[in-house]
Amino acid sequence: MIDCIIIGGGIAGASSAYALKQKGLKPLVLEKNTICSGGSYPAGAFLSPKISKPSPYKTYLNDSLKYSLEFYAENFPNLLKKDGLLKLPIDHEDIHKCQTYEPYIDIAFEKQNDNYYFPDAGIIDPVKLIKELLKDIDVIERHEVKNIKHIDNIWHVDKYQAKYLILATGSETLPLNIPYLKTKNIGGYRYDVCFDQYEKLQYNLHKSVSISTYFENKIAIGASHIKGDIDLEKAAKDDSYNLIKQALEIRPLPNLKILKQYTGYRNFSFDYFPILGEAVDAKQTIKKYPYITTGAKVPQEKYTYFTNLYIHKALGSRGFVFAPYNAKLLADLICNQKKIPNHLSPAKRFTKWARKQTL
Repeated sequence: MIDCIIIGGGIAGASSAYALKQKGLKPLVLEKNTICSGGSYPAGAFLSPKISKPSPYKTYLNDSLKYSLEFYAENFPNLLKKDGLLKLPIDHEDIHKCQTYEPYIDIAFEKQNDNYYFPDAGIIDPVKLIKELLKDIDVIERHEVKNIKHIDNIWHVDKYQAKYLILATGSETLPLNIPYLKTKNIGGYRYDVCFDQYEKLQYNLHKSVSISTYFENKIAIGASHIKGDIDLEKAAKDDSYNLIKQALEIRPLPNLKILKQYTGYRNFSFDYFPILGEAVDAKQTIKKYPYITTGAKVPQEKYTYFTNLYIHKALGSRGFVFAPYNAKLLADLICNQKKIPNHLSPAKRFTKWARKQTL
């Protein structure tokens, strides 16, 4: 008996499936292509902190990083390479900005001239990780969902049935019409490379691009953030966005050889927080509270929600930092009714969207 159907086999779907299985549920993952073939595929999977002035996003990101590093170290230590990160300011203006952030840095760091070294940072292999997360979970690849219905408290997804349904489709369009979940896709590419004297790289480096230490017989260089619909394969082949040039400005890479290129689209929300939690039924909620469209406040707990329908998407460029922490929160919601933080919730998006609607 399947307890939960998860649509999407990237890091969001795989982490969700793993967390629910740890809670004793039996998940099934349906993937349109192959696992780790969407935005997770080109990810550098750098696990690094954010330095800035205090903000809810910074707190959430650094909490996610702490949790995810511990999660990977405990469950997949052979896939984690925790060499730390050396952040190099881009220019004099950035040096000054980073200096103003120093009093607010809430994780361990060392100052090295104008640079910042964070020991609690690293990288993980994205493809191998997702395969390990899904190793003991039923997965059906190359299955494009055609039909979703909710009948008698059971979700019917094509020929499969389960009590719970999670949409973790990343850059792919949601298979249900949920109009208030507006997101944007940003294209990118990265490279696996090798070069002479790779052993001199002590830390992962980040400036305008990121360079990893030697890991799994390669070094990762990434990543570009490309707006608009372009030929990503051609951009990577031509290095249209100068990843290699930017990497060479960080440090020499003698006799550099590109081993492989990766391309894909990442999915972002407009406030950069991932979207996680119960899906609001927009039609029924507005029907019940039509004055919400004029700006009247209605408590979120009074909204009408789809029964046992959850969202986990829009992880942006830090999916491998966010996903394990998000999956824990989601599993706690489903199994223990523990509330999701509001800045992640679909209900927050619905509230903003509803106030712009006209009846």
